[in-house]
Amino acid sequence: MISEKAMLSAVHISIWTATKHDKKVSQEVATKHNAPESSGRYNKQLLNHAQKLEAIRNLAGEIQQYHYQLKLPWTEEGYRILPSELYFDHAEKMRHFQSDFNEAAGDFICEYPLYVEAAKLQLNGLFREEDYPTSENVRKKFQLRVEILPIPSGDDFRVSISNDEQDRIRRQIDESVRESFSRAHGDLWIRLRSVVERMVERLRNPQGVFRDSLVGNVVELVEMLPKLNIAQDGNFDSFVQEVKQRLCEHSPDELRRDQNVRESTAEAAADIMARMSA
Repeated sequence: MISEKAMLSAVHISIWTATKHDKKVSQEVATKHNAPESSGRYNKQLLNHAQKLEAIRNLAGEIQQYHYQLKLPWTEEGYRILPSELYFDHAEKMRHFQSDFNEAAGDFICEYPLYVEAAKLQLNGLFREEDYPTSENVRKKFQLRVEILPIPSGDDFRVSISNDEQDRIRRQIDESVRESFSRAHGDLWIRLRSVVERMVERLRNPQGVFRDSLVGNVVELVEMLPKLNIAQDGNFDSFVQEVKQRLCEHSPDELRRDQNVRESTAEAAADIMARMSA
C-alpha cells in the first residue's frame, strides 16, 4: 500500500510583505482623475533596499524549491508525497532550513529600526509612523512550519453512519488516493522527459550556447528520481538508467569541444525522448 511507502508533507512559510495600502493616496488619485475609489489601490513599499528582508525571501524560495523538487505532487494546497526512505534526510534538511530561517529573521529584526529611519527619507510625505509595527510584532510575521501527515486510506474512515454509506465513502477516499498517486507518478515522467527534451534542443544547434547545468540537472535528477518511484515502475527505472548511461557520460566541456560527441549525445537524447513519448 502507498500509505506504507510514503507520507504527505507540506511547508508553510509566512513573511512580512512590508507593503501598505495607502487609502489617502488612493483617494487623491481617484479624485484627480474623477474616478471611483474602487478603480485602483496605491500600495506602498514600506522598506526599500532592505537586504536582510530580501535574504529571507530568497531563503524562502530555496526552501520551496527543495520542497517541490524532492517530492511528488498530491494536492493544489501544497501537500506533496514524501517517500519513507527520504524522510530522515528531509527532516535533517528542514532542521537546517529552520535554523537558517530563524537566524535570517533575527538579523532582519536587528536592522529593522535602521530600515525604518531610511524609509523616512525615501518616502518623504508618504511616510507614516503608524504603518510600521513594532519589532516584536514584525518578528511574529516570519514563520516556517513543516507538516507531516499520513496518506489517507478508506480503512481509517469510521463514523456512526450506515454500513452502506461508510463503504461508499471508503471507496471514494481510496479512489481519490489512487487518482492523486497516478498524477504524482506522471509527474516523474514529465520531469525526466523535460530535461531530456532540453538537452535535445540545446545540443542539436551546433552554435547553441548552454550552461553546465544542462548536464548537471540531468545528473542530479537521475540520482533522485529512483527514490521517488514509489510505484516501483520498472519501465521508468529502465529509462532513468538509460538516461544516466547515455546522456551523462560526457562533461559539458567535452560536449562543447567535440562536435561528434555533441551530435551523438543529441541523437541519443532524441531517441530516448521519442520512445518516452510513445
